[in-house]
Amino acid sequence: MKCVEILVFLLAGLVVSGCGGSDGEDVVDKSSFQMPIKENTWVRKETVRKTKDDFFSSAGKKNVEVPVDSTLATKLKTPVSLSISTEKECLQLTNAFDKKRTEVQKRGGLWHAYERVPEAKLYSEYGMQLDSQTNRLVFSLKYLCKNAQGFRLTGWGAETVRKFKSMGKESFRKHFRNLGGAPADVDNWIRFAEFSIQSKDRKIPYAKIGESLAKAQPLVDLYEDLSQRKIDGNTSLQTFLTEGASLLSVINENFTTDPRMVLALQDEEIHPFEGLKGEM
Repeated sequence: MKCVEILVFLLAGLVVSGCGGSDGEDVVDKSSFQMPIKENTWVRKETVRKTKDDFFSSAGKKNVEVPVDSTLATKLKTPVSLSISTEKECLQLTNAFDKKRTEVQKRGGLWHAYERVPEAKLYSEYGMQLDSQTNRLVFSLKYLCKNAQGFRLTGWGAETVRKFKSMGKESFRKHFRNLGGAPADVDNWIRFAEFSIQSKDRKIPYAKIGESLAKAQPLVDLYEDLSQRKIDGNTSLQTFLTEGASLLSVINENFTTDPRMVLALQDEEIHPFEGLKGEM
């Protein structure tokens, strides 16, 4: 009997097709090879929730650059005094950072702080970038705390490395290509497995991660402060815009100059799948 109905459900990356069989019963065909979702790791690409009206109110806006205050940037680059020696201490501080950024984003994020002031709306792209890069900063730090004493694997990552070890490189490649994996994807999985094995016993002193946390503290504090800033005149508006631009500049620079942050982003890059995304 010909297939009379095809239902395609895009749920968790699984494609299911149903066709009527010769006995009149539906036959559900599931691929034996399912693309896994990247594990929920350190850099979640979260987005601040927006309504449809919010989205279209920002459409078509021209980005306008705001100059960075070099004095403020220098101050933001001056780390606070912190002493971190254990994973527990490390996570306690990153969880505190995470709580602050979560509270800001529950209120709409810095994007909303720009959008709620008519004169600042033209610059709301800064708010969106600050929300995104603060997410990146906090989750990178939390990742470092959890992986300071070795490259940890769970779920799909652990299973992939187990299969790679048991099969060997070429058998692994052949196996997943036969299951329908694109050659480029399979090569990425091999690269991930090799990197994971090499990094298994990597050690990062907590004192060094503490240096990165000390640099992040004033950044997270200013992010929280800006989200609640009252803007009631040209002077305070200019201060708000300048501080936002300076904060974004320092956060972005931190990703290229702090050795631990560079390492975290290198680890992120080696993971072959998209991170979990928040709702928009």
